[in-house]
Amino acid sequence: MAASRFRAGRRLFAAVIVAAAVGPALAAGPVLALAPDWAELPTDTQQILAPLGPDWNQMESIRRQKWLKIAERYPKMNKEEQGRIQRRMTAWAKLTPAERQKAREGYANVRKATPAQRDALKQMWTEYEALPPEEKARLGASAAKPAVGGPAARPTTLPAVPPPAR
Repeated sequence: MAASRFRAGRRLFAAVIVAAAVGPALAAGPVLALAPDWAELPTDTQQILAPLGPDWNQMESIRRQKWLKIAERYPKMNKEEQGRIQRRMTAWAKLTPAERQKAREGYANVRKATPAQRDALKQMWTEYEALPPEEKARLGASAAKPAVGGPAARPTTLPAVPPPAR
């Protein structure tokens, strides 16, 4: 009698362990296939994603899959779009892991912004883009210098946008 209760308890324990491991994955939706390692990618895909090659095998599978989707669309892009993708990929590859995380957080913040805040950011960017190269360099140098007693003086939040006039 005690042996059968022991076996039943063991089976229950195993079921709980399996449910705990599999449950969240099932609740999240279909399981995504693992993205291949760099050596397993087709040559044309490796050429498109070349700036990411040195870091590819250390990337999370979900990030690899996102880049693979971009590589899949790449041949259908015009030359200007392809150039933009290559420049951004190269810039991304040069970032440290901490800088990449900060960029992801910034992107998430922009996605959460109201349309008015996004418009304000676009306006600020347009004004920055119109500056002469010397002024951009000066602003970049001043932003890179740490504030007295603190980190670099860069805004970490979205600009405050007043509510629309009624």
